[in-house]
Amino acid sequence: MRRLAGLAALFLAGTAAAAEVKPPAAQIGTWSTALYAPRVLPARSLPPEAACIDAILVAEREAGVTDHMLLAMGFTEAGRMTADRLFTVWPWTVNTEGASHYFPTRDEAIAFVRAAQARGTRSIDVGCLQVNLKWHPDAFPDLETAFDPRANARYAARFLGDLHRAQGSLDAAIARYHSAQSERGAAYRERVGGNRRWVAGAMDYLKALAAGPQAAASQAAPGALPAWGRAELGRLSFLSSLYANAAAKPLLPGAD
Repeated sequence: MRRLAGLAALFLAGTAAAAEVKPPAAQIGTWSTALYAPRVLPARSLPPEAACIDAILVAEREAGVTDHMLLAMGFTEAGRMTADRLFTVWPWTVNTEGASHYFPTRDEAIAFVRAAQARGTRSIDVGCLQVNLKWHPDAFPDLETAFDPRANARYAARFLGDLHRAQGSLDAAIARYHSAQSERGAAYRERVGGNRRWVAGAMDYLKALAAGPQAAASQAAPGALPAWGRAELGRLSFLSSLYANAAAKPLLPGAD
């Protein structure tokens, strides 16, 4: 009995000592950072029809942009209807000298920008949110990054947030995103507002588009972009057509 009592006492003492052991403050800080740091989602391989929508939705969540205003700005900046009748924001969009150009691949868009720069053109808008390379020379380390949908959308979200804080209201920030000239900024803000109303009604379609191809993704060759299946493309085209009438059609660049 004495032996058992002694063992019990040793066990209880050891338990109490263990309970008093605390991790060092540095370790607590590491755990806190791991637990509460915002989760940055990795980029996914998506076809161009889906890439900007996905990237903008992610950037909105990360930056706390409300009411899908950044998505509405994306349609105002680089929206288009594809040959498959899908309304989307096109990642390989370039605007220079007042004209928008939509390229089938990123490489072609980059080649166009480099040729324009070689001719001396400096004011060039690129990517999902049409970030201007002249006024934002340090936004991206290279053109490849500038045309990366996630990088482009994240920079635009940060810039919009900076403008919001500086201008005092989101409406003023949206206008200033486009132009410091009040009339041009106001007209742009109105177009974004119209697209915001369209986006609000079309979120089921846009989320389905952003999800990307499902069945075909697992069958794609290594390194190849996932391709839409016929059934998926048909469903997306049908959903897109629900919002293609005159009352709900988004205001795309160049539209009256």
